Amino acid sequence: MARDIERALRDCFHPKIGKPNLVKVPVHMETAKQHIDKARGNLRAMKLMYDHDLFDWTIVCGYYAMYHAVLAALFKIGIRATAHYCAIAAFKKFYVERGKIEPEYVGFIHKAKQLERKYANTLDKAQENRVVEQYGVEIITNDDVEWIIEDAADFVLKMEEVLAE
Repeated sequence: MARDIERALRDCFHPKIGKPNLVKVPVHMETAKQHIDKARGNLRAMKLMYDHDLFDWTIVCGYYAMYHAVLAALFKIGIRATAHYCAIAAFKKFYVERGKIEPEYVGFIHKAKQLERKYANTLDKAQENRVVEQYGVEIITNDDVEWIIEDAADFVLKMEEVLAE
């Protein structure tokens, strides 16, 4: 796993083609604060979606709350990320591997991303195949998403603690 992170970071900082998706920048706490504010907004949106039985959007909002919290943590150490996988790899390297964050927090964001990807893939299949039988989507229930309400809030709170250090 450590080699995978190292490879991802190398590719993100120094891609063979195109612009880097991770860039070293001056530490900018104002930008970090703006990302935390956006994370809090996504937490509020997540709760609204949940309360209105829009469970697929509950997952999306929860994921983005955690993602913006990760971006805030990266700006605190002077890294700007423009791709999700690069941001998560940098977060693992500079926070989890260094013992600043418990590994369980990475699990929260991965679980949300997997669910979001699962439902996005369903839409992709429907669009590509244009077959009525494949237009169906799985029914997502509150039982499927209750975990994200707590996990996303815990994640953002933990990142706020990191920023306060």
